[in-house]
Amino acid sequence: MADHDNHRERLLTLMEALVGAFAYIQALLQDLPLPVIIPDFAPDEEDDEAPTTALLSLDRVRQLIQDEPISDRDKRAFEHMVLDWFTAYELLVITRMAGPAPWRLDAAEFAMNRIVTWIDLLDDEPDDDES
Repeated sequence: MADHDNHRERLLTLMEALVGAFAYIQALLQDLPLPVIIPDFAPDEEDDEAPTTALLSLDRVRQLIQDEPISDRDKRAFEHMVLDWFTAYELLVITRMAGPAPWRLDAAEFAMNRIVTWIDLLDDEPDDDES
């Protein structure tokens, strides 16, 4: 029973981190030279479709980022960060539906760690020769 509680607590922690990462990605996108605005991920009382709209908007970012006047390195980082976010999201959805298998939680956590790596890379100012 304690193991089940640990898995549940870990799942909830990863879900909170995923929503936080989404908000951070939103902020990074808004700070682009050509700001990209995506809706909030969390459902609100007036719009049950808010999470779906947010997911579709985040997927669209992968195409929009190619038109940004930023380095190719940063374009790749944005694209990979979005894909890693979707990987973590899908794994956590499956975990909620099928149960907290340890490998699902490990893989979701690994994807979340990669998101942090991409965020760190994007927060670093590139040298003039990297632009």
